[in-house]
Formats: sequence, C-alpha cells, structure tokens
Amino acid sequence: MGSIAVVPLDIHKRFSRAVTMGADREILSDEKISHSDPSEMEAFFRSFEAGTHVLMEATFNWPWIADLAERAGLSPHLGDPFRISEYSKGLAKSDRKDAVAEGKLWLAGMFPEAYLAPPEVRRMRGLFRLRLVLVGMRTAMKNTIHGQLHRMGILIDECSDLFSVRGRGILDGLEVSGFERSQLERKLEVLDDLGKRIGSIGSVIRRDLKADGRARLLMTLPGVGELTAYAMLVEIGEVARFPNGRALAAYAGVLPLENMSADKDYGKRTGWHCNRFLRWAAIEAVSGAVRSSPRMNSLHSRVRSRNAKRPGKARVAVARELLELAHLILTRKVPYTETPPARPGSDRRKAAKR
Repeated sequence: MGSIAVVPLDIHKRFSRAVTMGADREILSDEKISHSDPSEMEAFFRSFEAGTHVLMEATFNWPWIADLAERAGLSPHLGDPFRISEYSKGLAKSDRKDAVAEGKLWLAGMFPEAYLAPPEVRRMRGLFRLRLVLVGMRTAMKNTIHGQLHRMGILIDECSDLFSVRGRGILDGLEVSGFERSQLERKLEVLDDLGKRIGSIGSVIRRDLKADGRARLLMTLPGVGELTAYAMLVEIGEVARFPNGRALAAYAGVLPLENMSADKDYGKRTGWHCNRFLRWAAIEAVSGAVRSSPRMNSLHSRVRSRNAKRPGKARVAVARELLELAHLILTRKVPYTETPPARPGSDRRKAAKR
C-alpha cells in the first residue's frame, strides 16, 4: 500500500467507512469496519506505512479511533464537521462519498483541521465537563425539593438557603405525611451523594491546578478562580494554536462579527459555532471581574452605556477582554497587572527611562 496518500474515514456509532486514496485522487480501496471489535480497526491501521495520514470528522466518538491510529504509527487528523459540511453542500451524500470528500479536501490543501486534543487534555476536559453535568443535576434536584414544598403549601422564609446546615435542620423538622417525608428523604440522599461526587472531582481539579504553573498565571486575572482557570486550561489546550487573543475570543464565541447585507448594517453579533464550555468559563468570570477590577468595571460601564437595550453586550465585551488577556499572559508567561505596561515609544515608557 505504498502508493496510498491518505485514508479518510466516515465515522458512525457502530461502524466506520474507510477509503484509501492515492495522490491523484484515485480510490484504491473501500471497506466497512465494525466498531464491535476494536482489534478489527487496529488491524486495518497496521496495514499502512508509518506516517500515513488518517482523516476523520470530530464526531463524538473519534478519540479511541485516533488513539488506535497513533499507536499504529499513523498520523490522525480531525476535521471540523461544520466546515466540511459547508464545503460539501450540493454534493451527493453517502458514507463512501463523505469519506471521499474528506480525502479530496486534504489533497487540495483545504481540509479544515480541528484540534486533536491529546489524552491528558481529554482527561481534564472529561473531568470538568462531568462536574458541570453533576452540578446541573444537583440544581435540578434542589428545584424538585422546592417544588415539592410549594405543592404542600410550605413556605420557609426564615432561611435563604434550604440546603445549608440551618436549612437542612428546618427540613428535618417539617411535619409532613409519610409519603411526602419518604420522597423528601430520597431527594436529599441523592443531593448528598451528588455533593460528595462533586467534591471528589474538585479535589482532583485542585491537584491538577497545583501541578500546572499556567493555572497560577490565569488566576491572577480578575474574576478567575480555580474552576474558571481549570476550564480555560482544558478548553484552550495548547495556547500556541491561537495566533492571537482575537482568535481565542472567536473560538469562545465572544468576538462580535460583522453582519451586513446590501450595504445595510444589522449590527455585530457573536458566532454560535464555538467552544461553549470556554464561553461559559469566560462569561462566568465577568461578574467577579467587574466587582474586583476598576479596569473591567470601566469597560463594562462604557459598553453598557452605549447599549442600554442590550446589557448582555457589556458582559460579552468583558469576557472577550479576559480571554485576550489570558492569551497574552499564557504566551508571555507573566501575571496580570491592573495597569497595562507602557507601550514602546509611549510617553510613560520615556518617562520611566529618565
């Protein structure tokens, strides 16, 4: 198989369609590989020369296939599904044709490559995203408890947090029927279990943060605590893949984009095609940043005054500033300072030299 230039895959849940292509775009083979036995995929990859390029879209189940390709000495590449589908609009569609389209894009130098996160980044991402899921489940369970109390006509005004130590004491002392009590106890048991699991993940996150010097740099940013710093680390991955802070902000969906047609300006908007977890982290840090940093507070106030009917624009502006600063401090390996350093040739720089 020395004449093979690229091996594009069209990945599905239970199988992959694999095509091998030569440099002249000739299709050399076409086969269906089952996912029920990973050794079948491994044997397929080991039939190629080391360094052969393997293409696949960034579907939900790409990691194990990419890992097998790497272990076989091949070079896996992820494609952006959204951009590949845009390039393929109007073309006939089948599993074989989808794989061939990837190969043609690669051979034409147009393959829209996505970030192939290494195993350690994927581990940390999985940990952070699992915590988000568990926190969402905990919030849902708290809401069901509030709903149960309202259905029974019970209003508890003397405690703002029903799930604090004091609040739990009040819940334990409620006089309700046996069925309602059993339901309440089951919900509280689930809530306690979720709290333990979230705490356990938090311990691993703190351990990871202590071992990574980049985390200490990120936590110098206003509004960025342990969890937000961890989210930024794992979702950014290798900061060098972003040429500047603007590119990082665009990746997080907080960079306003032009929206014009027929010389009519519809106002800038942020893109929906983004890393929503990094966007969450940046937006989450805004409130703390505005409270603790005069610089961020000033930016928030200026943007909000210009967009009175759209206050969310001010939050997006601060989130963008935080991410651009994150790119700066990770690239230069310097902590954040509230007063930006003087630019070369500025009056402040000249005064400092005197």
